[in-house]
Amino acid sequence: MASFPASILIRAFRSKNPTSLMRLADISQVTVLLDADADDAAAAEEKVKKYFARKGIQLVVFPVRQKKLIRAYRNTQVLLSLVSGDNWHLEYVIRRSRAVFKIGRTQLPGEPLDLVVSDPEGTHFPQTEVFDRMMDLVESFK
Repeated sequence: MASFPASILIRAFRSKNPTSLMRLADISQVTVLLDADADDAAAAEEKVKKYFARKGIQLVVFPVRQKKLIRAYRNTQVLLSLVSGDNWHLEYVIRRSRAVFKIGRTQLPGEPLDLVVSDPEGTHFPQTEVFDRMMDLVESFK
């Protein structure tokens, strides 16, 4: 997890906006954090782009690489992270985001994510499959 100075930084700059689940019909903008180091990065990016284009939802994709700073817009309606694992850079971006609805693969301390689709222990699913499951769940919200 985060070191002591990083945890102070995260706590100082976290968003204080309340979050909650949203219906797909109410979503107009999504920011996706994509694991650019994964084998299926190109396929996942293509799938994400096609899905949101079909739905008429504005999309911003940020490729995330191991040990590089993550640069993502703070002001987005939905933040969706396909990055598995946790590091303080990812935690900082998730906590700092002013998104109304936050989706991810690994819940962080304090539970800042509204929806988590995690891999069963001992297995790792590709981003494309996790994205499909996330969208199945979001589409099922009434």
